[in-house]
Amino acid sequence: MISPPPRRLRALLGLSISALLAACGGGGGGDPVDGGNGPCCYDYSSFVVPPPLTGPDPLLPAQWHLENTGQMGGTPGEDLNVAGPSGAWALGTKGEGVRVAIVDDAVEVVHPDLAPNFQASQPASYYNYRFPGQLPLPYYFDEDHGTSVAGIAVARDGNEIFGAGVAPRASLGAYNALATSFNADIADALGRDRAVTGVYNNSWGSPDNGVLNAAESSFVTAIETGITSGRSGKGSIYVFPAGNGGCYLQNADGSCALSENSNFDGYVNKRGVIAVCSVGDNGRAPFYAEPGANILVCGRSGNNRIGITTLMPRGAERSNFNGSSASTPMVSGIVALILKERPDLTWRDVRLILAKSARQNDPADTGWTTNFGLHFNPKYGFGAADAAAAVALAKTWTSIDNGSPVMKSCTVNRPFVPARAIPDSAATPVTDGISIDAGHCGITRIEFVEVRFRATHGYAGDLRIELISPAGQVSLLANERVCNLDNDDVADSCGNYDDPGLPPDGWQFGSVRHLEEPAAGTWTLRVADAQAGDTGTWSSWGLTIWGR
Repeated sequence: MISPPPRRLRALLGLSISALLAACGGGGGGDPVDGGNGPCCYDYSSFVVPPPLTGPDPLLPAQWHLENTGQMGGTPGEDLNVAGPSGAWALGTKGEGVRVAIVDDAVEVVHPDLAPNFQASQPASYYNYRFPGQLPLPYYFDEDHGTSVAGIAVARDGNEIFGAGVAPRASLGAYNALATSFNADIADALGRDRAVTGVYNNSWGSPDNGVLNAAESSFVTAIETGITSGRSGKGSIYVFPAGNGGCYLQNADGSCALSENSNFDGYVNKRGVIAVCSVGDNGRAPFYAEPGANILVCGRSGNNRIGITTLMPRGAERSNFNGSSASTPMVSGIVALILKERPDLTWRDVRLILAKSARQNDPADTGWTTNFGLHFNPKYGFGAADAAAAVALAKTWTSIDNGSPVMKSCTVNRPFVPARAIPDSAATPVTDGISIDAGHCGITRIEFVEVRFRATHGYAGDLRIELISPAGQVSLLANERVCNLDNDDVADSCGNYDDPGLPPDGWQFGSVRHLEEPAAGTWTLRVADAQAGDTGTWSSWGLTIWGR
């Protein structure tokens, strides 16, 4: 996962592609032209895509995430259930007719393993925010992320080149909105050609440092617009990484010093976003895996021992890609497999299918609970995504609410006048309840819960915040932590739950933890000051329950 980069002022900005290549050395073949001390430009003037071939992909056996037989030292069966005799491909879907749009730094759409799935004749399927009118290709040596992500999702199969993507016959969309990092560009990319695009893959998010990072209003608007009007009214599907902050600072002995929660990232705690966690080839979370009540399912990714085999710019490949950047396009690929079979499904249907078909990995982990027919673990969501099970379920799925992309909602706000004191003691949490009456809220199956929280505190990282449902299920919304922006020995601010830049009702958390629960009953928020040294007051909270 990457964060949108800082705005970089380049002297070459605004030049044509030919002028850019000339300024960077033209036929330099991708070598640095300034002694290696600055950006490096790629020369595509002689880049030739080879003619299509038919035959086995040589790197497919190394792609354990598609079929894990233990060939790379992992646990057999710990994979996406894509390839192999009982995998999703065997069920007759490879994503044909579905577009997966990669929103990233750049995508080498002329890569020989991506070009067959890229339709340059459809200009709405790509956009270059740095150089409008040109292909969104990498131009600097560090712009390799989007190409690797695209390879995991949609690299072509059966062409005797490299490996294959999860949905190897899906079409590729490409938007390099992170090349500029302007908020307006990111929002624009999330709505580009929304009538046609099936799924938008976003392998990026807020920095992993424990700080509350709110999403821009333009982002929120783009997501809300997409889920109500995308795909001709069935709703766009947005897939994001849960984050790599599971251990964002390690001690010298390798133990975890600082960790965070996916709910601190304002991009991924929204109801319109599928938040994806990571599971290694042994079925367990890698050290960087970030927990959260907002996480739906896990894709596969690398760990300390092995990475993911995928593509690199200049028509190359790599075997060391990892992080939640890698697990996210795996789930996007599975979504494409689902939509190939059932293009009529809404975004709500797809989320439910992923959750209900997920496999309970790492069953010995103590974080698992089972309620309302589903397993849940804050480290794994509803489990590891299973492509074959998801496709099989989709084939017989009856669309909920007669195919409506719009959820019902019930909202209650609870201000405190005066504000309630939060004792500086983990042993004395403060609690408050909100009662939802069945007669006023007819939601009998929850799909998403939003919690709004506002408090003033000397150090927001001290607070541990939990939502407890009427059925007794607990969503851990915030863990106590020390925030660190620069990996030094000094604690930094974690942000504030009463920041002036937030809405009047404070920070919004999200939870899928309560999927399929009824809304009626008393919902309790429990707030504890779990680290000594500061005090604060709790001024309000609110609840919006979404479902059917």
